[in-house]
Amino acid sequence: MQWIILIGNEGFNLNLIRNLQHYGENKSTSLTENRFVVDYGNDHVFYDSAEDIINDYEEGDKVRIPFPNPQFIMMTYTSENLMKQILSQENFPSGIYIDDDNGNIMPIEDFIVS
Repeated sequence: MQWIILIGNEGFNLNLIRNLQHYGENKSTSLTENRFVVDYGNDHVFYDSAEDIINDYEEGDKVRIPFPNPQFIMMTYTSENLMKQILSQENFPSGIYIDDDNGNIMPIEDFIVS
């Protein structure tokens, strides 16, 4: 499994993602208050609230996050194609940033085309 981190402003939270219509899903299951999974058959996507992850960022990376009080959600996935399809849905939150775990923090629009 691979993962990225979704970064948004104060209004960005796990319930915002949980309440989306996830196109192509078989079902969504809340595993805990801070974790849920979307089942797409052969593929699964896990979403975890990652509030304390800001402590793992170095100062140079923190300045690249344009939100004064950033909120973090870890998105763990089995298929990169599916992950990009999800991020490209018209109902997926816009204006967020993606940390791709390769040293890049970029707007979601730039990440989708990378």
